[in-house]
Amino acid sequence: MKEFELIERVFKASCIADIHGREDLILGIGDDCAQIQIPPNHDLVFSIDSLVEGRHFPFDADPKAIGYRAVATCVSDLAAMGAKPAFFTLALTLPKSDPQWLSAFAEGMAEIAEPIGLLLMGGDTTQGPLTISLQVHGYVEKGQAVTRAGAQVGDDIYVTGLLGDPAAAVPIMTGEKIVNGELYEYFYEAYWRPTPRLIAGMALKRVVSAMLDISDGVIQDVQHILTASNVGAKLDASCVPISTTLKTWHPEQALTIALTGGDDYELCFTASESAREEIALITNTLHLNCTRIGKVTAQGFHVDGYDGTDIGWQHFASH
Repeated sequence: MKEFELIERVFKASCIADIHGREDLILGIGDDCAQIQIPPNHDLVFSIDSLVEGRHFPFDADPKAIGYRAVATCVSDLAAMGAKPAFFTLALTLPKSDPQWLSAFAEGMAEIAEPIGLLLMGGDTTQGPLTISLQVHGYVEKGQAVTRAGAQVGDDIYVTGLLGDPAAAVPIMTGEKIVNGELYEYFYEAYWRPTPRLIAGMALKRVVSAMLDISDGVIQDVQHILTASNVGAKLDASCVPISTTLKTWHPEQALTIALTGGDDYELCFTASESAREEIALITNTLHLNCTRIGKVTAQGFHVDGYDGTDIGWQHFASH
């Protein structure tokens, strides 16, 4: 299948490329550029991620799972800004043109993109090692986007969800470790089907001072907030939320995995003590686990109860 036929048959025909009924989207797939109209009193925010086979996901993985995970992990960046998803572009490098693989990949993308109103607006295809570059765009009320730079001394530090399961899943997904069927299914879901905290991000943006999503491990990611805000922090390792499954399966390494493993795609944010009741109301309404794990300090960084040397995922380090 040639490139233009591939775009026409697989992507342009997909439900996630249907711009009808969307006033903000003027021109989609099929021209040199896509064209949008940003809604009044809103700002456009966008982020791009690249996923490489064998580096960010296992070789010969299910294309539907790859499609779902590629969108979910990128959309998590919009959640961290408190933004509503709008559209995305896709640059896809493929070893060969395989309509069956592409159809499954598109199906996986659509499964998560369609319910959140995220539409495919264009992109590019080329031949080479399997690489997925996906740029997501979203809207946020003018001046309301949450950044990493607002943390204040005395703020609480929170994380949503449970940490560590996706990182623990990696050796299982690659076949390095073998587990039974039920445990495999648990870790399969944790790795391949992360849940971007979009509604939580949009609701919390009114009360948080800084926020990001956890992709490289909470120890490393929280320090991005500290650097941007020119503050320090003290974390309590005993407060880090870890699933019973991970504690049972990997009791000696569970804490290290939760602190440094990455791939959680949960939110980490700071907020004043006066916001505790409102944060609890928001997260309880959403039935979302949310845990205070530390405090913002004037300087320095320390994790009580953790003496490991691993600080998290490093993209150009040896793993």
